Parts: sequence; structure tokens; C-alpha cells
Amino acid sequence: MAEAIGAAEEEPRPIFEGIPEPETPSVVVLAPAMQAAPDLTPQQHLYHYSDEKWEDFTVEWVRALRHPYVLVTRMGGAGDRGADVAACLSRQGTNGEWHCYQCKHYEDALRPADAWPEMVKIFAAKVHGVYELPTRYVFVAPKIGPTLTRYLANPATLKDEFFKAWNKADSKLGAELKADRPAVEALAQATDFSMFEARNMEWILELHRTTPHHARRFPTRLGPRPAVELPPAEQREHEAVYVRKLLAAYNEKFGLQLETLQEARDHARTKQHLVRQREAFYSAESLRVFARESVPYETYEAVESDLFEAVVEVEEGEYDLGYDRLTAVLQTAVNHQPNPGNILAPVITVRDRKGLCHHLANDGELTWCKEEPS
Repeated sequence: MAEAIGAAEEEPRPIFEGIPEPETPSVVVLAPAMQAAPDLTPQQHLYHYSDEKWEDFTVEWVRALRHPYVLVTRMGGAGDRGADVAACLSRQGTNGEWHCYQCKHYEDALRPADAWPEMVKIFAAKVHGVYELPTRYVFVAPKIGPTLTRYLANPATLKDEFFKAWNKADSKLGAELKADRPAVEALAQATDFSMFEARNMEWILELHRTTPHHARRFPTRLGPRPAVELPPAEQREHEAVYVRKLLAAYNEKFGLQLETLQEARDHARTKQHLVRQREAFYSAESLRVFARESVPYETYEAVESDLFEAVVEVEEGEYDLGYDRLTAVLQTAVNHQPNPGNILAPVITVRDRKGLCHHLANDGELTWCKEEPS
């Protein structure tokens, strides 16, 4: 079998024109205790998938390979011509170099007799000018039978067995090709059968676990959240708005004229407060990144929206100073308890909740000094 594809930069996600991506529902992932999750392992759960859901799952897995694909799209359905998922290495799509992922979701393990007709289809597609021949062709099935596994491990044997089936007196392989059958046979004879392979389901699931789709498909608790890094010494571009709003609050309260983060960091009245706010901002940023890599984005958005609803009435109150408004909003955020049904709730800290206020300020949803442009 071919080696696993090596890691590379995360691939962009364009698709073939006119062919829709697999539908990923907008969904907030609930914590396992809040939903009636079946007592099944992910692999057992996959056995109950429809053909369509199996192809969608395969697309998610192929994107998790992080191979330098520029096109990854589902092609399955009537007229797919032997390619359920196409992963292309150039903008030429299937007219250039590409990899084919053939999805077979059967109740029983995949056998050679199941594989031969699919292999004929991809050869015929090349003869008919539909696709170029893929450089890799991967069978994706819940279970690959032992005989097919042995054949795939030895390309010469695979080729011999394919032509034994092809040349049987009563063979139906390629019968529908009629006049094109000799051309398909010649192409198959000239092909290196090492292009054909299959993937182990445990390995597929291990990679799928790295995607935000895994928590949606297989309800489970999230893994540990990475440690939060300290803020960088220099202000980053994406901090500009909330830092400006903090400086306005400091200037109003303490009668200062601070214009830069460094000036606030150097001033005894504002230094420690500023440090805490930047730490909170970056803590919330780490939560956002963790959520992006672990769950569908709507799950994180629900956390942020919940917190906004908890603080917005406080923020709209009457205050003598913007600093007082900021303090009241932060205290409300500290006391706010995230929805326990949200799968992210157990990993959200007090510092995250304070930092989310600054993210909302950054987005123009909150401000401290009302005369300060939002």
C-alpha cells in the first residue's frame, strides 16, 4: 500500500464550478451529556451511514490530509464515472494531476469483485476523455476484505487478478463498453497498478478527529485545550480598536493623554490593568482558535453571542466615566456562566470571558467612552 500522504500547508477549499460542496449544517455542538448520543464507537456509527453521508465524511477526511490539493470536491452521484471524491493538485482539476477517492459503503467488507467494476470505470473515463487517469486511486470503505487487502499490497498480483476477471469467458467487466473495450484493456495493461490502494478506517478516523466536523458527527468530549501564550510585546494590528478604547477610558479617568500602548504600559496608573486586559484578549483569541479547530464555528459564535446578551444592557447603562462602564461590563462577564449545554463551556475561563468583551469591543459591539467612535 502507498505511504500516508505527507503533511503540508492547509489546502484552500475551492470546488469545481457547478458542483456543490457537501452540506455542513449550521449547528451548535452540544456537550455529550446534553444529547442522546448512541453508545457506539465512531467506527460503528459509520456503518449506519447512507451513501451520501459516507461521501460527505470522506470529503472531510480528505481535506484533513493537508496534502497540497487546490480542489477537493465531491463528485459522487449519477454520472460520476468512477470518481466519488476528486482531489486535484492543480487548477486544471481532473484534466491535470489528481487523486481519486472512491467511496464504497457496503454492509459486507469490500471484495475484489466489488473493486473490478470501479477500476474499469476510471479506465473508461480516461478513454472517453472525461478525466485524466488519477495518479492515486483510493478505495474508502468501512471495511476492506482480506483478499482485496492482499491484492492491493502487491500491485503485480492486483493487476494479474484484474485481468483474470476481465478475460473470463463469462466476464461482464466492460461489456457495456462495446467498441471501446479494446482501448480500455490496452490502457489498463499500460497502467502501473500501484496507483490503487485503500485506507485503514482507524487511521481515517484519527485524521478526521483533527477536524471541526468530528465533534458534530461523533458526540464526544473535547480534548485538552493548549496553554494560552502570553501577549506579544508589541501591539498587533488586530488589537488596534480595543486598545484605542482602553486608552480613551484611561485618559478620561486619570486625566492623561495616552496615545500608544507603550505609553499606557509605562504609566504606573494603567500598567497592570492594561497587562490584564491584553492577557484576557489573547486568552479569548486562543479559545477562538481552539474552537475553530475542534467544532463548527457556530458553536463558538453561540458562546460569544451569549456573553454579549449578558453584558449589553450593562454597557448601555448611564455612567460618569467610561472606565466605570468598562469595569461594570467586565464584572458582569466574570459572573456570566456559559450555557452548560455548549460543548465549549467546560474549557471557558474567567479570563476568556473578560477577553471576549474586548473582542466585542474590537468588532464595534461594545465601547466604554460613548463619545469615542465605536
